[in-house]
Amino acid sequence: MKSLWQTICLVVGIFALALIADQITPLKQFSLYLEQHPRPYTTIAIVFAVAGWVLLGSAFTLGLVKKGQPMSGEEARQFSQSGAWRTGNLFSRFFGRVAGREFYVELSLRGIKDGLRSGVVWRNLDWWLVFLGLIGLCLALYGMFGYFFVVGPPLVKLACAGALIYTTIRTAWSFWKA
Repeated sequence: MKSLWQTICLVVGIFALALIADQITPLKQFSLYLEQHPRPYTTIAIVFAVAGWVLLGSAFTLGLVKKGQPMSGEEARQFSQSGAWRTGNLFSRFFGRVAGREFYVELSLRGIKDGLRSGVVWRNLDWWLVFLGLIGLCLALYGMFGYFFVVGPPLVKLACAGALIYTTIRTAWSFWKA
């Protein structure tokens, strides 16, 4: 009963927010403008998202190729039996010989900041992979949220803008304090 009540409150709250967002005149005008001229903005958002995912995928691929180490047969078997790789397929185990590859990089914001200060970032492949992945992650995040910001109704615009602004400020603050 408590879960049903929480769901009803959530739906009513979102509906109220949608009504309030629809009454904000500048937001309504901005939404109308984006509905009339979505082409350049959606293209920019899609290019950002695709470029971000390509960079992020490239960082992982380069990490596996350049820095990856083969998993032992026992490690690969444990990974396949743990279910960590499952995506909802019917098969839950590999049979026969199992092989795998892994790479691991652990960095804190403090470590990244120290690496930038010392200049080691420009000389080490590990750092290039980290920054390639971070740039790709940022581009993908801004591209995906930006797309829904452009094509969405006023409530979605507020939610996407709020999420991006909050994430950007918190990340910059954490990096500055590290």
